Amino acid sequence: MLRLAVPVVCAVLLVAVPAAPAAGDVFNGRIAFTSQRDGPDFDVFTVTPAGADLRQLTANTRNDHQTDWHPDGKALAFRAEVAEEFQVWRMGPEGQGQTPIVDLTAPFEASQPSWFPDRAGLLLRRSGAPAPIRGAVFRAGPGGEEPRELFAFPERQFYPSYSPDMSKVLVALVMSEPADTDRGIFTVDPTTLQTTEVFDLPGVFDSAPAWSPDGRRIAFESDGDPLGLNPEHDREIFVMKADGTGVTQLTRNAIHDEGPAWAPDATQIAYTSGRDNTHGDINVMTAGGVHLRRLTTDFDGADESPDWQAIPAAETDRRCGDAVPATDVRADGRGMRCSKARRLVERWSRLGRPPAIRRFDAYVEDFGGTLRVELVRRGRHKHQLVTFLHPRAEPTTRG
Repeated sequence: MLRLAVPVVCAVLLVAVPAAPAAGDVFNGRIAFTSQRDGPDFDVFTVTPAGADLRQLTANTRNDHQTDWHPDGKALAFRAEVAEEFQVWRMGPEGQGQTPIVDLTAPFEASQPSWFPDRAGLLLRRSGAPAPIRGAVFRAGPGGEEPRELFAFPERQFYPSYSPDMSKVLVALVMSEPADTDRGIFTVDPTTLQTTEVFDLPGVFDSAPAWSPDGRRIAFESDGDPLGLNPEHDREIFVMKADGTGVTQLTRNAIHDEGPAWAPDATQIAYTSGRDNTHGDINVMTAGGVHLRRLTTDFDGADESPDWQAIPAAETDRRCGDAVPATDVRADGRGMRCSKARRLVERWSRLGRPPAIRRFDAYVEDFGGTLRVELVRRGRHKHQLVTFLHPRAEPTTRG
């Protein structure tokens, strides 16, 4: 069944903005991460899942960190350090429109933003509070308006995020105050504030929990050895069921692996891997732990904190692979075979991306250097759709 939008002309592209897709109807878009490759301060970059088309989104002395893609794929929230104070900022997918949206009254600071799955607001970590309350989880409107406390515990809280159904908040708690050498992973009922331990090895740093897109699994980092597969007790990536059972170790090496981020379709996980906490590259593996590729190889410092962009997709019933330079070609409609779909994509690209080709109208939307394309044929007796991702042009740099 096709879900189509009315085309609107914008510059040289025909742009379609469909309604929010059904669960699972997404493309795996660009991967945002932070790096010191442009100087001593951290800036935000994006790259394709294949490691191509590196783009720098911020270039300043703010120390930009902790990005989180909006569910619509058209904005990022991130933590910016301004005058030695943490604030939450927002920008477009190419770094445009950088603006602060949450700036708490001193001595409080805002960091680690995480969008609500229903797009109605965002969670953030509040720090800077005096003992015994060393931190809190706040919620705010989609533009950062009216930030207010959701919950606070004596232990510091890190990485708050709503489950996809918004029934729980996932969080890492410091179990070794005042030091931060031991963390545990918990969920909190946002209505009753009931706290449930999900995973906590005594004396071990269990942190950076991340929901899978369907909410059934949680990826996390740990320097523990719950399965007898990490004798070095270095940081590794694990995954478990949402209730803490079925723990599986995904990485198995003698180096530092951290910061897992699920692909929107849940088939892959991006993470940082390197010789220590200050040297690392962005890597991608399958959700089962099979290493696929290293995305960043040209910098010896820290490329870290990956976050994967979800690009909404029309509903289709056939996956057709790639058609260079396009990726993830999908098709729908009677008579639209995958071989025909790939030929159509290749011809559209070769002819310079025309607004129409062979009775198919082209609907194109830019998601920060990666184009989502829909080739749509309408008729009394035949409705066909081919949709895919396509690179746009040369990379850009923003300040």
